[in-house]
Amino acid sequence: MLQKEAGTTDTADPLGGSYYIEALTDELETRAWELIERVDSLGGAVQAIEQEFVQSEIESAAFKWQQEVESGERVIVGVNK
Repeated sequence: MLQKEAGTTDTADPLGGSYYIEALTDELETRAWELIERVDSLGGAVQAIEQEFVQSEIESAAFKWQQEVESGERVIVGVNK
């Protein structure tokens, strides 16, 4: 389960040095700021909700996730593997 869903085998030693963890953290921060900037460009959180941006993002992410599960690209132990 850890191998397939958490990606623990994607690197030789995921916790044996801070580079891997720092790289993941940097990527997460970059993507979070991009999303925050998109919401700000719409006029803030209330405007983003009123323009259905938030719902659209949730629906898109859910659809993409389901496609990945059904195609086998994303492994969910006990569901598709």
